[in-house]
Amino acid sequence: MRLPLWVAAVVLTVWWACFQFPAMWVATGIGEANRPFMDLYGILAACDAARAGVDPFLPNNFDPYHRPHVYTTWWLELGRLGLTRADTRWLGAALLGVVLVTAMVMARPRNWSEGVALALLLLSPAFLMAVNRANNDLVVFVLISMGLLCFRSERWTARAAGVGLFAVSAVLKYYPLVTLVALLGIRSRRGFIASLGLYGLVLVLAWPGLEPGLKSAARFIARPEWLYAYGAPVLLRNLGLTGTIGWLVPAGLMALWAGAGAWRKWTPGARAETPVGQNAEREFVLGAAMVLGLFFIGSSYVYKLVFAVWLLPWLWLKRGDSIDGPRARRILVLLLAVVWFEGVIAVLLNLLVGPHSRLLAGTWLKGALTVSQLLTWAWVACLLRVTLGLLGRQAGAWWRHGRPAAA
Repeated sequence: MRLPLWVAAVVLTVWWACFQFPAMWVATGIGEANRPFMDLYGILAACDAARAGVDPFLPNNFDPYHRPHVYTTWWLELGRLGLTRADTRWLGAALLGVVLVTAMVMARPRNWSEGVALALLLLSPAFLMAVNRANNDLVVFVLISMGLLCFRSERWTARAAGVGLFAVSAVLKYYPLVTLVALLGIRSRRGFIASLGLYGLVLVLAWPGLEPGLKSAARFIARPEWLYAYGAPVLLRNLGLTGTIGWLVPAGLMALWAGAGAWRKWTPGARAETPVGQNAEREFVLGAAMVLGLFFIGSSYVYKLVFAVWLLPWLWLKRGDSIDGPRARRILVLLLAVVWFEGVIAVLLNLLVGPHSRLLAGTWLKGALTVSQLLTWAWVACLLRVTLGLLGRQAGAWWRHGRPAAA
């Protein structure tokens, strides 16, 4: 019990120090030192615009970057609670506190090596970017984590609450639709169909609020590149190539390689032996589905890897296994390399090269970002190979347990 408290104390201290010394944001390339919780501010600016009778789904003068609202109208309900842009700082601090507690509960480190690995993830420049911006991905992270905690129980009422939380997350940010893979943990056909119906009901009820956000997202959503960009298209964009086919071909080949490897290693009768192992496997698969889906659907920011917290318990559980151990260690090492590499390079360039030659710093940055993207592709390939194998096993177990004859 003491170890998570020590890890949380260290992480909280570093997060606090970053806000007290904004040069940290500049040195790591995160920027926005004078605008903490920028993304939370944007949500509250949309609420203020709606309250003032202005369409928040168009470029918004209430926001310093004129960002339109690109999500469901459910976020605008914050305005009805009386929250405004003036509440950004305390609301952002509260959100970070909840995120930190959630990460400790989900990862549950048992020894110092696990505690150090968790701290390295939470203190990485990639995670710090989410902390700096208070992006609404953090809200999604908390909600889905609560749903996963509900799924640790075998009681139907708890799992129904978990399904509801997954569906609400999908309404708030769209891509959490991949939480549907968690329903494979519901082995009875009746329970699975009821869960699917509950999930669909939430989406149907939310559709009037989803439609304007989806239209706005199609027009205005950002497609980042260069520093801290994440996704399959980023590598070629950084090299000046914008064609879709250029990244679809290597992505397709990687998927074929991962699928073939997963098929060879998949044993239909195998499954996690203990409830702890089953929970860790479910959370790993869902976390992997989130980060893999985000990688393949386009470019976003690397703070999306906040969902990698869910990968850790399974990786730690399997690191001593003769079969899965090498792959688990490889995924963990590559993950930490991905979340740290660009931030470390940004610090080095700002300290050593930038003051003397911006042109030289830009050239070195371009090379470093290419290396970073290759690391990301290697990590995604390893993660995809393991995830496809686990998904196949879960789907097979669901099919066997769901058949009337098996019951």
